[in-house]
Amino acid sequence: MPFERHDGAPLDAVRLAQRPADGYRFDLVEGFAYVDPVTGARYPVPGAGEASAVVATDLASVPSALWGFIASYGRQSAPALLHDHRSLVADELARTDRRAALVQRREDDRVFRTALREQRVPLLRAWLMWGWVSADRERTFNGALGGVFVVQAVLGALAVIAALVFVWWQPAWLLLLLAPAVGALWWGRLAPLQLVLAYGSGLLGPLVGLQLVALLPFRAIEALVELVTGGDPGGVVRPTAVPPAGGGLGDPARGRD
Repeated sequence: MPFERHDGAPLDAVRLAQRPADGYRFDLVEGFAYVDPVTGARYPVPGAGEASAVVATDLASVPSALWGFIASYGRQSAPALLHDHRSLVADELARTDRRAALVQRREDDRVFRTALREQRVPLLRAWLMWGWVSADRERTFNGALGGVFVVQAVLGALAVIAALVFVWWQPAWLLLLLAPAVGALWWGRLAPLQLVLAYGSGLLGPLVGLQLVALLPFRAIEALVELVTGGDPGGVVRPTAVPPAGGGLGDPARGRD
């Protein structure tokens, strides 16, 4: 098992403290480590009382509206905490060497994807999560080129959505599905990431739209009830499905997703 406690024993629980008690962010109470099966490198993830401890994390950083597709916690909890810490390390490195930080984050994001699969996160879900954090990496560390990369991925996803919608009226629209693949070629080693972002987000986009169609009226009704009863209408958008304070989330067999 690649995730282990600092003493080398298999990780049997991810211990978190919910702060504040009614909030949606967590501090890692007890650190752990990850051993990458690809390179053999060992990555410590510090907890409370250790230097650079992981604090105020929202775990997988998935908007609550999308939890029906990818939850913010579950089998992905330990990989998400690992990635949080490695992101902090990259941010610190970027203060002196932005290019080195970009190189490190690319490897760290690959480790994140590997860890997701080790935790038995389904293949498509793992690659989508890797794609989204990698897009944020390029945007953050790769300057103007990173911005171009993200914009192209968005346009590619829109092309996929357009092809899937308009094909009902004209089958020739299917040809538009080739556009993201052709556009990805000039990115070289980043081409697989471009493909994952364009096709993955494009295919998921309509499903997200359907979920929002069902979710938004419910949120509106919640807000109206809060308003009428003197409550806080803005509070209806806060996550409620959070893990218990200090609870263990380390057993992938008992994960919620």
